[in-house]
Amino acid sequence: MAAPLEAALVLVLIGAMYALLLWARRVRAGRSEGLRAEARGRVEPVAHALLDGEPAGRTARRDEGALTEILAELAPALTGESREAIAEHFETSGAIARVSRRLADPRAHRRAEHAALLGDMCSPAAEVPLLQALNDRDPDVRLAAARSLGRLRPRSAAGPLLYALVQGLVPRAVAANALISIGAAALPGIRTLLSDEEPAARANAVELLGRLGNPRDSLSLRDRLDDEAPLVRRRACEALARLGADDACDALEELLADEVTDVRISAAEALAAVGDERSAPTLLRLVHHDDAEVAEVAARALTAVAPGLVVELGGDIDAHPQLRHAASLIEAGVA
Repeated sequence: MAAPLEAALVLVLIGAMYALLLWARRVRAGRSEGLRAEARGRVEPVAHALLDGEPAGRTARRDEGALTEILAELAPALTGESREAIAEHFETSGAIARVSRRLADPRAHRRAEHAALLGDMCSPAAEVPLLQALNDRDPDVRLAAARSLGRLRPRSAAGPLLYALVQGLVPRAVAANALISIGAAALPGIRTLLSDEEPAARANAVELLGRLGNPRDSLSLRDRLDDEAPLVRRRACEALARLGADDACDALEELLADEVTDVRISAAEALAAVGDERSAPTLLRLVHHDDAEVAEVAARALTAVAPGLVVELGGDIDAHPQLRHAASLIEAGVA
């Protein structure tokens, strides 16, 4: 009898300790939230003064995180003058130097927090520490550094961000967004990657060129329509559509016969954006003879390039279901 009783007491004790631990965590979380709210209340006047270009006074070190948090929330309202005022505020207070030193913290989550803070401080003085953090051994730190570099938009970060993208050091979307924020300064490196031996690098370059390039880049992108990698061919279609490269219609039409379904879909979608009525016969063949997914996209593309033909053919009782559907959308004024 003693053994079962002892076991029950142990279970009760464990349950009580677990409940006490949860209570302590809730108390600590509530206290942290209260301190955070108090800090935000103290620095809100400073944040608004910086946005208005007025003297902001000094900020206590303990409140610097709260100030950068508010400024990050107000980022869409930041103008060039506001960014300069914010940078000067953090530079003169010594915050940039202090936070940069903390990028050497042995705890990865703290390094990531500090890398994120530097991006909200708007100061060019944070560029070098963030470029160094882009090589951190922890992926979360590299991600935070890449995002912060995208917010700061330094030209010097274009090459390192491209390298991080190609090597997979940061998520593709994060690196790409940062490069897009930097803008034209990244274009020379991107164009070089079009001939990289790695398909993933070429695919990333094609996507970025479609977002940052100009109509003169359409020739280089058309060359990638013949790439051996399906992913590159697909992204080349998407890039040409973004650039509005109407001189690529013939090359895109050839890809409607590609052996890879996703490539045919991307080519049809691109033709919907840049094509003309001359591609209608090929799109019509896809509607009738390709699989259902491709046929649906081809019908939408046909609606874009030859709506009159869709209405004419879709009105026939024996017309393909996709054509009948597309014609009904046109007649209803929703396509």
